[in-house]
Amino acid sequence: MIRPVRKSPRLEGYDYSLCGTYFLTICSYKFQHLFGKIDFGIQENYINLSEIGTIIKTCLEELPGRFPEFEILNYVIMPNHLHLLISKVDLGNPRVITISDFVCAFKSLTTRDVRLNYPYKQIWKESFHDHIIRNDRDLAIHWGYIEQNVNRWKEDKYFYSQTEA
Repeated sequence: MIRPVRKSPRLEGYDYSLCGTYFLTICSYKFQHLFGKIDFGIQENYINLSEIGTIIKTCLEELPGRFPEFEILNYVIMPNHLHLLISKVDLGNPRVITISDFVCAFKSLTTRDVRLNYPYKQIWKESFHDHIIRNDRDLAIHWGYIEQNVNRWKEDKYFYSQTEA
């Protein structure tokens, strides 16, 4: 049986090993609420991370130690996805590291750590969404999106669809 060729979600012809700033969205498997739940406050909401969410946060914050070419500028962990603003800088390192390498390592490390307590748990949806930040205005828009994401949780189409796992 011949499987259909899946269209790549990456921008055709773009070199993802280039230095620059990127906005990434990485979703949980089947958009399950694995990473925590939103607690609704009077003025602001906040994420109450689950055990899996805490593991994800720890792995994410440790990842630049493994990949010093990347700096995490801002992020938010939501119940079923996370958003990252990352910057790739040139350290003169001869190894070519792409955004996909960074995300693949992140997913691999978090899956390994989560499966210590949840041996058969699937955590991640295949692939991820990326947006190449083009200028300071674009950066400000995506920065604000991350900052306000928790407060917009009730508007998310997956708000009512799953319970916390």
